Amino acid sequence: MRLSVFLIIILLFSLIGVQAQNTAASDFENFRKEKKAEFERFREEKKTEFELYRKQLNEEYAAMIAGEWKAYKKEPSREIPTKPKPVKPIVVRDDSPVQPRKVVISGVTEPEKSIPDIPVTIPKITPEIRKTYPVNFTFFNTQCGIEQFDTSALSLNATDNSSLAKTWKQLTANEKLEPLLNDCLRLREELQLCDWAYLLLIEKVAATLYPKSADSQAFLTVALLNQSGYDCRLGIKGGKLMVMFHPSHTLYGQPYYNIDGKAYFIRGQMTDENTSFYTYSGDFRKSPTPIRMTIDRYPRLSPKVSAAKTYSSASWKKAPPFEVTVNSSVVEFFNSYPQVDWHIYGLAPVSEQLQSTLFPVMEILTEGLGEEEAVNLLLSFHNYGFEYMTDGDQFGREKPFFFDENFYYPYNDCEDRAIMFAKLVNAVLGLDVVYLKFPLHLATAVKFSPGTNVKGATVSIDGQTYTVCDPTCIGAKAGYLAAEFLNARPEVHKIRL
Repeated sequence: MRLSVFLIIILLFSLIGVQAQNTAASDFENFRKEKKAEFERFREEKKTEFELYRKQLNEEYAAMIAGEWKAYKKEPSREIPTKPKPVKPIVVRDDSPVQPRKVVISGVTEPEKSIPDIPVTIPKITPEIRKTYPVNFTFFNTQCGIEQFDTSALSLNATDNSSLAKTWKQLTANEKLEPLLNDCLRLREELQLCDWAYLLLIEKVAATLYPKSADSQAFLTVALLNQSGYDCRLGIKGGKLMVMFHPSHTLYGQPYYNIDGKAYFIRGQMTDENTSFYTYSGDFRKSPTPIRMTIDRYPRLSPKVSAAKTYSSASWKKAPPFEVTVNSSVVEFFNSYPQVDWHIYGLAPVSEQLQSTLFPVMEILTEGLGEEEAVNLLLSFHNYGFEYMTDGDQFGREKPFFFDENFYYPYNDCEDRAIMFAKLVNAVLGLDVVYLKFPLHLATAVKFSPGTNVKGATVSIDGQTYTVCDPTCIGAKAGYLAAEFLNARPEVHKIRL
């Protein structure tokens, strides 16, 4: 009898526990739904708040366009500061000594700071991307689609101030532009586009919608970029509308205009150089975001695979053959990039293709090796795995490579190898690397772990010792500094990898 009572008590407590668990689960589910609903309400409130703000901006901007336009003088293009590079790489003899030496540096440049994202309302992207759209176009071999857009919303009969202001009001009124803007922002996220790629995408959309009107294309491009938060404006030259944009970094080899203390560049060709150029003063919004010239994510463009390159023991004597391929669609996009300072190229990410082929090979080859031996293996790969040629000889101009381009073109030079070596050492070995910018050369220095006593040339940065590593000196090991650079004072560039 006592046993039965005991069992009944246990059963009751079990039922109470189950009921408590069910109640707790129900309470948690209700709490989750409530918080989710709160977030959605907050999101919609912010969306409405920003859309009202954008409406106000468009009204003020139309008034700005209707105001005074001034003539601006073209500034001469800035030529990239280039100095002759070695026509041939330095070859290190086997008996060349590695001398202990503290290299005196000329200064230290801090890592490139990222520019915050733009506060615009990003449309929700459903996991299942639609396969068909009424309007289609190709962007670097990638099929893209957008919803139907009423092109009558943008009707340019003239390019005088009053007509442009009236057109701006018509285009941005009653959310006519919203669906198209959402399509562009959706494509930006789907294709993982950086700012420069997004600018090119907007131009492609405008050309698709208004194939016979260059003025309408320019007008729509500026309107969409402004609504997206970017620093751009309309200009007029010879009665034709032009797109002007303000980049985050110096662009070389292109003339520009100094407007409100900022450098603006013009898209497209200017046929009449002697005609005056006019634009207004003032921005679409306070502190608009410049077109950021750093590539913050690798573009997701349709594969157009290049011919596979084989890196084998015959070429660098350290590994069995392995193949890598590069997406030629992305290389085409890279070719559209304006000329910027060399360090910008090192900030771009590496493609998933190379991360899944090259990086694992290097991880396997360096597994179990000490840091010095592993770094020397990577130096050997750069020294013997690639043919050297200056940009001037290969392209007729200065052209630093984005990482993947080293595996597409037949040759590379010191800047390309230094950038590639720095990324590999950091990704594969987890070691910190800096660039050493010599007057005629670019090399690197690696911070080895304490207790790794590497002989040779070093630099001191923030009280830490970095060992010189030059991936262009054929046969060089960690610590080797060529005689040509012994008396130079390199500038150290810290890296944000």
